[in-house]
Amino acid sequence: MSSVTKTGWTAGAGIELALDRNWSAKAEYLFVDLGNGSCTAACAIVNPNGPPLIPDVSVRFDESLVRAGIDYRFHS
Repeated sequence: MSSVTKTGWTAGAGIELALDRNWSAKAEYLFVDLGNGSCTAACAIVNPNGPPLIPDVSVRFDESLVRAGIDYRFHS
């Protein structure tokens, strides 16, 4: 088993609007891209009838996230 550290990136935008003195609503969009990967010998499938089956799988690690919320601000 091996361990490798890789980098990725995130970009996004958001907005928050005041609804009144104490309340606000917000929305945010993020795109996360952690690169591509593959799995060959490390993903071998046990084959009871012979040698292990070794897939050749390519994987993309990216995701779009949308978040929304409502905030209440306490005033002293």
